[in-house]
Order: sequence, then C-alpha cells, then structure tokens
Amino acid sequence: MRLSKNKIEHLSDRILQMMQEHPRIHPNENIDLVTRAVDDAIFENMQAEDEIDDQVEELVAQNKNEISAMDMDVGALRSKLKRELARKAGFIL
Repeated sequence: MRLSKNKIEHLSDRILQMMQEHPRIHPNENIDLVTRAVDDAIFENMQAEDEIDDQVEELVAQNKNEISAMDMDVGALRSKLKRELARKAGFIL
C-alpha cells in the first residue's frame, strides 16, 4: 500500500492523539520524538510490505508458464502468495 508523506503524518498524528487520550499512556514529553518514531514505524512497515509484493511478483514471473497452463486466477494467486510470504516473515497485513 502506498501512502503519501502527508497521509503518514496524518496517521501518526492520529495515533499520537489516541495515545494521549488513553488512560494508561502519557506521552507528554518529547511528543515530536514520539511522532517521528510512529512515522518511521509506518514507513518501515510500508517498505516491508513492498518487499513482500516484490517477492510475489518475482514468484509469479518465475512460474508464469505453469500459471497459464493451469489457467489460474493470477489475482487470487498473488493474494495467497502475499499472505503466505507475510506469515512466514512474521508480518501482519
């Protein structure tokens, strides 16, 4: 999933707001640092998902003849491969 820098900043601001409203979380100091950490976490998560997408495309390309011969639904296959690769990597989609 591709997110713009503005969307990532909006999400991190929203997460920070939710954290501040939670009765057990009090990030009152270094709010900029917390926001930046959330931004970085979202960005790293997007990069990990992009890497999984690249692996899926590589597998589909490597096996395109088999996929065509078996008349498989490529979209469904991509989804299944992505879920399986994410699971193996310990990544939650």
